Amino acid sequence: MEQVNEAPSLLLLAAGAGTRMGGPKALLRRADGTALLTVQVERMLMAAAVRGLDSDVIVVLGPAMAQTSRLVPRSARIVENPNYLQGLSTSLGVGLSAVPKAATGVVISLLDLPDVPAEAYGRLLDAAAPEDIARAYWNSVPGHPVALGRERIPEALASTAGDEGLRAMLKRHSNSGGVKGVECADLLMPGRDGLADVDTPESADRFGLHLEGNHS
Repeated sequence: MEQVNEAPSLLLLAAGAGTRMGGPKALLRRADGTALLTVQVERMLMAAAVRGLDSDVIVVLGPAMAQTSRLVPRSARIVENPNYLQGLSTSLGVGLSAVPKAATGVVISLLDLPDVPAEAYGRLLDAAAPEDIARAYWNSVPGHPVALGRERIPEALASTAGDEGLRAMLKRHSNSGGVKGVECADLLMPGRDGLADVDTPESADRFGLHLEGNHS
């Protein structure tokens, strides 16, 4: 009998304009030239592969599509957000709308969290039951990735606005004990966690990252 694929999808939001960075963060590269976008997608693909899942990996892109789309591994699927300047919620909406109907849920993360390892995505894949909400915790502090079960996606689509993303929905369900916490800090070296983001050239430099074309 043919096995029905009911794996959760993985969704990477990478459509930010990078106003404070000075350019789209999807063009950030490591010192060796490897793109952060490529690394993040490969981590998602690895997390699914380790678990034997045929997960759909969705990447939302916005500015500089010609350049950024080349950085996405071919086994991932690209969706474009033409309204990226209107905030994170537009990317979330585009991405959630692209999740296949057969998926049991979706694990969501942001491009600009360079310390999130593959196994953090894996742990959230394990927690992505159809009716549940789960999120990664880093030393007891909530962060990304976030897992939404299939039954939660319509609510997520309805609750996003501006740059809020899932914040209001997660707060509402957290207050009622409806969000499962998945601790992930043990996956990283002491002093590092998955909460640190990259918003400015200074913060990028601390992670050994630079915008394509801006490396001195």
